[in-house]
Amino acid sequence: IDADEEGVQLRWCKRCQLQQPLRSKHCHDCGRCVRTHDHHCPWVGSCVGENNRVLFFWYLILQSIELGVFFKEGILGISLLKPSVVLMVGLLFIAIFFLMVSCLLSFHSFLILANLTTWEHISWRHITYLKSLRAERGSPFARSLWWNVAVYCCGAFWCPSLLRRFPNVRYEHGGVLWDLSEQRGMCCLIACCAETC
Repeated sequence: IDADEEGVQLRWCKRCQLQQPLRSKHCHDCGRCVRTHDHHCPWVGSCVGENNRVLFFWYLILQSIELGVFFKEGILGISLLKPSVVLMVGLLFIAIFFLMVSCLLSFHSFLILANLTTWEHISWRHITYLKSLRAERGSPFARSLWWNVAVYCCGAFWCPSLLRRFPNVRYEHGGVLWDLSEQRGMCCLIACCAETC
């Protein structure tokens, strides 16, 4: 274990043989370390992390819209055609999938506003740089709601440099260089969401 410039202990990945930057985690499914690791998603067959998490968020938005449109079309089909068992079962499945995707979209909206990852939210007490901090005080990486959204949307290295300058993020070795800061406490909106998540 080594320390970064702020004195935070960084972990050594035994499998990749490298020092993991803050918020990185080794994914056993992908076989590599992922920066700003959120989770491994079986739907997209890859990890959701720093460089694709905004794309995953848009995927959830578009998936919700698609399921909503299909559900509406199915309801119209019931009124135009004789209702069939297959159509009713199909609508039930679409409604269940819509509910699941909407819940996932809501959870990721909370994570954006709080500047957290799924991994940090679930495993707070087991992560070396977080376990000494109180989860109720919020993420030590969060600044303001607008900054959190900006770094989420514009923080990826592939994002155009003009947009990457907006959140004023530092980069190192092709990824965001995260700084631990003093926990500022969550705004009331995020605190309410945190209690339900």
